[in-house]
Amino acid sequence: MRTSVLSIIICAGLFFQVQAQNQQTISGNISSILSQLTENGNLKTNAFDSENSNIIHIQSTIKQALDHKNPEAGSFEQRFFVFHRGFDLPVVFVTEGYAASYAKNPKYREEISQLLNCNLVIAEHRFFGESVPEGIPWKYLTVEQAANDHHQLVLMLKNIYKGPWINTGISKGGQTAIYHRRFFPQDVKATVAYVAPFNSAAEDIKPIEFLSKVKDAKSRKKIKNFQREVLKHRDSIQKMMLSEIIEKNYTPVMSPDSTLDYLVLEFPFSFWQWCGDTADIPRAGSSSVALYKKLTRTVSVSSYTLPELSYYWPFHYQAYTEIGYYGFDTIALGDLIHIRGGYASNIVMAPPKIPMNFSPALTRSVIDFIQHKGNNIIYIYGENDPWSGSAAMPGKEVNALKFVLDDACHSVRIRNFDVETKNQILDQLYQWMVWKPAN
Repeated sequence: MRTSVLSIIICAGLFFQVQAQNQQTISGNISSILSQLTENGNLKTNAFDSENSNIIHIQSTIKQALDHKNPEAGSFEQRFFVFHRGFDLPVVFVTEGYAASYAKNPKYREEISQLLNCNLVIAEHRFFGESVPEGIPWKYLTVEQAANDHHQLVLMLKNIYKGPWINTGISKGGQTAIYHRRFFPQDVKATVAYVAPFNSAAEDIKPIEFLSKVKDAKSRKKIKNFQREVLKHRDSIQKMMLSEIIEKNYTPVMSPDSTLDYLVLEFPFSFWQWCGDTADIPRAGSSSVALYKKLTRTVSVSSYTLPELSYYWPFHYQAYTEIGYYGFDTIALGDLIHIRGGYASNIVMAPPKIPMNFSPALTRSVIDFIQHKGNNIIYIYGENDPWSGSAAMPGKEVNALKFVLDDACHSVRIRNFDVETKNQILDQLYQWMVWKPAN
């Protein structure tokens, strides 16, 4: 039954835009790819373009069921990209957690596929970018449905790319890679999850606890003093904030007081997440202009206004229904906060008027998978990244490795580690893949 449904989906929905710059050099490879893809579904070719004669850049969509347990519920077009190097090479499968518009650029390169010199497939997440169902039926935005999307795409492309597959992702994409493995553990040989948090509540306390211990007491105190200093200059800073909102044509979703409060409360998380330097924090007595510049360079005003908020609505819907998020620590700031009722919650970032009830069932099953069944997985984290507070905790019985880079943040990658560690990671991947480059 699954095979026949897949065939119907592929035949109805596969649409390709293939791009290349030097058609003469790669025309043979292109013809081969197209002929194989044609065997798996209806194909339409618009153009060819490539920035590298060794890589063929492909943009496509596949028709996915809104509800994989009930195909009659409807469908949507999921966008994905292929960076083809060779049919006999492995595939790195990026389970993007958001939109994948960056992959439209033929020059885009991903770390692991570069290290392995192999094929790259990037799948846009359902309900993001150009992979949004008509009417946005929120109830179908679930981890299990997304995992099924990825499973269907892997099944289809494995007809062409028969070598070993690795899935990977960064942050929410790293979560998504693990979710894929949780539901379909045999789809890939190995997983590399970068800076992926695994929260156990709608507003997990672990990141808050992490922030209370990160780095050193002097740094944490400097940040807290900065937050208080901003709020003490509320009137002048709020005027600058409102001017920016008008100038950039942002649309507020809450009062100016609340908007500023959320910018200030978010500051410590964003500061550490993106490798903030406490030497750059303005000292006590600094001007309102200096305070405002530091605040908004760390937490953009756009984060709490439209249209940016709407881009992240699918993420926050998932956060407050299944995958969890974090809350705020208002200790030492409560006397200066103006948020109504004094309670600050990131749920203000979720889509308005959409019913959301958090269920811990998914997070519990994933954490159990990580601890007891998550084999052939590499987890990578930065020491100072607040998301490391919710880092994966693989058990001793699983074949998994976890690397935490000292003094690093959310931008940590394999390339940031020392040569010995990088080689350890690559050697482990080769072993799990039962594959190694020819030279």
